[in-house]
Amino acid sequence: MVQIRHKSSGKILLKARNASLRGCTLAGHDLSGAEFNGFDLSGCKFVGCNLTGCDFSGSDLHKAEIKNSLVRLANFSRSNLRDASLTDSVFEGSNFVACVAKGTNFRGSKINEASMADGKFDYCNFVFAELRSSLRGASLVAANLFGANLADADLSNADLSSANMTDAVITGANFLNANMAGCIGTNGLPWGVAIRGPVTSRRWWKSRLGSIVS
Repeated sequence: MVQIRHKSSGKILLKARNASLRGCTLAGHDLSGAEFNGFDLSGCKFVGCNLTGCDFSGSDLHKAEIKNSLVRLANFSRSNLRDASLTDSVFEGSNFVACVAKGTNFRGSKINEASMADGKFDYCNFVFAELRSSLRGASLVAANLFGANLADADLSNADLSSANMTDAVITGANFLNANMAGCIGTNGLPWGVAIRGPVTSRRWWKSRLGSIVS
């Protein structure tokens, strides 16, 4: 039997008859403040759960699923999130520092004001996600950021090589020393290539300072 306890009070929040939580499905549970530190949660599914303030640090969430859940202020630092699906959920204020999330699907999730520095987010799906967070030094190689909201995000020293930022919002974002090699910009063109407007030819009697004809 597995007991899920509150990280501070030690109160038992849930008892599972299984020998482990690996591959389990937890739906509609209020597990706010739960201690999952170091747990094997690979293949586990959290659907419609309250996971506010949970500690997932150092846990194995390989191919796990968190969907339509509230996950504010949770701690995923140093966790394994490879190929996980964390979609349509709220992760505001959460800690993803130094996590490994290669190939993870964050589509449609709100990950604002989160700490994601030095995380590995290569090949992740952030389509239409809100990502107004600190991604300083993070690796986002070939990440799909189509339509993502990166306003005011800190992407300094991040690796965005081969990433797709088509239609992303980058107002106020910090790209200082970021690697943008092969990145597709917000206009759907290679990063740094501007879309030119239509070329209009001047007639010979027009000067550059204006018309010479009154």
